[in-house]
Amino acid sequence: MTGMKKHLLIVEDSKTQADMLRYLLSDAGYDVSVAENGEKALDLIRMRIPDLILTDIVMPGMDGYELCSTIKTDPGYAHIPVILVTQLYDPEDVIRGLACGANNFIIKPYNQAGLLSRVASVFKPGNNIASSGEIALEYNGNKFQVKSEKNDILNILLSIYDTAVSRNMELEQATERLNILTGSLEELVEDRTSALQRTTRTVEQLLMQKNDLITKIGHDLKTPLTPLLALLPHVHKHEQDVELKEILDVLVNDAKILKGLVDQTLKLSLLNQESFSMAEQDLSITRVIDEIISGYSFSIRQYNITVHNHIPSEYTAYISPFHATTIFENLISNAIKYNIRGGTITFTLVDEDNFWAVTIKDTGIGLNHEESEQVFDEFFKADPSRHDHSSHGLGLAIVHRVVTMCGGSISVYSKGRGLGASFQVKLPKTQNRYN
Repeated sequence: MTGMKKHLLIVEDSKTQADMLRYLLSDAGYDVSVAENGEKALDLIRMRIPDLILTDIVMPGMDGYELCSTIKTDPGYAHIPVILVTQLYDPEDVIRGLACGANNFIIKPYNQAGLLSRVASVFKPGNNIASSGEIALEYNGNKFQVKSEKNDILNILLSIYDTAVSRNMELEQATERLNILTGSLEELVEDRTSALQRTTRTVEQLLMQKNDLITKIGHDLKTPLTPLLALLPHVHKHEQDVELKEILDVLVNDAKILKGLVDQTLKLSLLNQESFSMAEQDLSITRVIDEIISGYSFSIRQYNITVHNHIPSEYTAYISPFHATTIFENLISNAIKYNIRGGTITFTLVDEDNFWAVTIKDTGIGLNHEESEQVFDEFFKADPSRHDHSSHGLGLAIVHRVVTMCGGSISVYSKGRGLGASFQVKLPKTQNRYN
């Protein structure tokens, strides 16, 4: 660094964390001071005004929010940039940070390069652009006045988005490694039939580890995505700059895609027999379908799709509303996504002893024989040439697992590419499905 060193004040009650930050920032050429709580930080600020403050949120006595608010409401110190260091477990963390005037966030656990880049960005020319006023925001029944500058809000959102992308890359890399490992294990089972029992136990343990790993990474990824999705629409609503609104549109779309992938992956990993006893009841099949169709009304109108639901309302299946919605939402979503413009979707029902056989027929792109055999596999995509990043190839795998655990079955029929497809779901009529 050239010229006089920038003076940074670290406010952290954990000595280990404080020492790590002090070493890292001092090694990068900054002049670093440390305070173990908010009160001592104010004492140090009165003696020497820092160029930047990095403060933990959860501390005894005065926490990070109160410290930031105290600094930003004092005319003598309001110009000092404040970065909150947080786990971001709740979107309210972000909103409270904005309300107290924070300039940015560093999300734990952080990597060294990302932290130094975030700190350096504070000192770039033009990084502190004055806003036109406060933004009123209501979340979870609480009202907040967002005091952070407009440019700081965008920096915070980009920081959260950057973290989400990083966690998504970790998830994709872990999935790729696990897929390679699964393939290797399958070969091992074939080659060593004499050790089948031992190998089976190994596979089961690895599958449990896979589910645990995916669940952990998924929850870590949802942590920054939740506040991102909560805040972006509010920022978009109050933003006047056309180019910035376009950037926000891209961020909203990408964040929704990431959340969809996480939700589907978590749902797939958590579907097991022990978790499958939730609120089963006699449920109207056609009512579930109509509610889902209503939710997709915009897409249906956009593609001029005609829907025919020939299932009478009195026909009921014994299933929980959550699982019924999971089954039909995925099937209906696919029937819309892969349909032709001006196509049709038709729902019919046939009585088959103890089951209702519900058929969803579309006029979409159809499937060849090989695709029909693979369509219920995890991560299979019927039309990879579309490069549709919003489709993750998990929907039908989830449907297959849910239907099977409900005591039913699912099958698909298609005459070939371009000739549409029919999915038939058999669901039990009564609660005696295991008898």
